[in-house]
Amino acid sequence: MIFYGTRAKNIHNGQIKNVKCPNCDNETSMTYSVYGKYAHVYWIPFFPISKIGVTECNTCKRTFEVKELPEAIQNKYENEKEKAVVKTPVWFFSGIFIIAALTLMGMYFSYQNDTDNAEFIVNPTKGDVYHVNGDAGYYSTLKIEKVTKDSIYVFVNQLQTNRKSDLDNIDKDENYIDIYNFSKQDIKKMFDEKEIFDIERK
Repeated sequence: MIFYGTRAKNIHNGQIKNVKCPNCDNETSMTYSVYGKYAHVYWIPFFPISKIGVTECNTCKRTFEVKELPEAIQNKYENEKEKAVVKTPVWFFSGIFIIAALTLMGMYFSYQNDTDNAEFIVNPTKGDVYHVNGDAGYYSTLKIEKVTKDSIYVFVNQLQTNRKSDLDNIDKDENYIDIYNFSKQDIKKMFDEKEIFDIERK
């Protein structure tokens, strides 16, 4: 279940001077507050929605939304707000910044992983673990035991899993029994055709 909604935060306060309160009819001043309304997901602000103005008569203490006030007071409110330069806080965009940062990190790690794989496939070494596609919908691993000039000897994992994220759980010495010999060309072809989809060097 995703928790989302809207919240409001006070982002500025000020005074409107020399106005007539529509409630008590006194010539007075009013305290105004500007609230920034924003959308949130799990209470993390994602983006601003609007600004809401609220005023309070300093004589009778009656509160008004700005839209309830006479036009003359509304104009004064807008003038005061413009002079104060009420800006939307940057942290109202926190969720977007977090998503952008995670996306960039994901892109970087994906690029780095691809770069490492391209290096590992042409320079194999003992102990490298190939993540491979097994039977339909399943995955397994091959572990390099020996590398010669033209060949690569690998142990074949006897187990498979239906989740790539579980490959580390089956990458155990006791699961490697049979050893097979592949030419380096065959291994490179398996990589190019995505039969080998990742290489782990420990």
